[in-house]
Amino acid sequence: MKRMSMGTNTLNMAAIGLAILLIGVSQADNGRYRSSAHSSPSTGVWRTTEFPRGSCAQCHTTHGDGTPLAYGLFEENSNRLCYGASLGGCHADRPAGATLGYPAQESDRMPTGSSDPGYFEYNVGGQRVPGVQNLVRWPGRVVWEDPQFSSHYADPDMPLKDLYGNGACDNCHNVHGGPNIHDLLDTTYRGVVGSQSGALPSNYALCLNCHSQFGPPGMDDTSRMISYYYDRSINPGGHTGHGFGSSGYVPSNSRMPCFNCHNAHGSIGNGNAGGNRYLISDQRPGWYGLTDTKNNNTQVRRFCFGCHRSSDGLGGGTVEGITHQLPRKATNHEYGGTTHCYDCHGRDYSSPSAHNVHNPK
Repeated sequence: MKRMSMGTNTLNMAAIGLAILLIGVSQADNGRYRSSAHSSPSTGVWRTTEFPRGSCAQCHTTHGDGTPLAYGLFEENSNRLCYGASLGGCHADRPAGATLGYPAQESDRMPTGSSDPGYFEYNVGGQRVPGVQNLVRWPGRVVWEDPQFSSHYADPDMPLKDLYGNGACDNCHNVHGGPNIHDLLDTTYRGVVGSQSGALPSNYALCLNCHSQFGPPGMDDTSRMISYYYDRSINPGGHTGHGFGSSGYVPSNSRMPCFNCHNAHGSIGNGNAGGNRYLISDQRPGWYGLTDTKNNNTQVRRFCFGCHRSSDGLGGGTVEGITHQLPRKATNHEYGGTTHCYDCHGRDYSSPSAHNVHNPK
């Protein structure tokens, strides 16, 4: 960033103006910024060495050069603001197109006894390791902006849009901090613990508030129905919300967190082998090129065997501290079978009590 040259009086007036602006920002967000990830003096926002790391002045300036922007921001108020000045810093692309910790792995889960067991957060011995390079769910700007694989960016029905009409980061995030303890999310989203309580799991509100009958106008019915399949007042069975029994990180009668299958930012496909539609994650072997799991037998079996181990002991792995091996049932559950999983477990999204991967038979 080019350093501005100004006299002492001008500098003092700029400092006063910036202070007034920042007081307003602080009051508007109840002072949450001071405890947010952006504010950290060791790993927080650091766009320029001109100001301390984590300082409000890293994003807000007085623009004494005569080109003021809204809220005194250094960059126009769009997704570009999050990528960094001229796309050169902050959440811009890393050399591999993603943060160093991407994609999230089972080893990234917070363990039993931590503040949120099961939540994907880069950690060492259960202690969170902060820093933008450790954001294990950020695939990079190019993936996020790909309209084929990142519907949250390209969908015209997104509630909040940036200056260019694209889905804005602040549909889910609050740069000043919010009530959620993770990822600057502006609405509660946590791991599996707590999902066993209530008709709807309140700890998945970030996703289910939008993917519901109260979602944005124009959302297709398939997406709008999702909250129904997590709602035990409508679907009281144990499979509601792709339910769990009780082992690993999982309390009895829990519902699966969305992040076990989806990445809200899109994906590049496991091993960079081809992105997935429907925001399907790429954290597991076989999760690449998943463009039509609803109808394609080969794709859906790769998808399901990403988590579920086949009856003959192949595929799958640990999920939420659980290894789920499918029972033997003819050849359908064997790794080399060809039957579409949804033929038995449901692919219907036509009603609130329909059976599909979110509410399987």
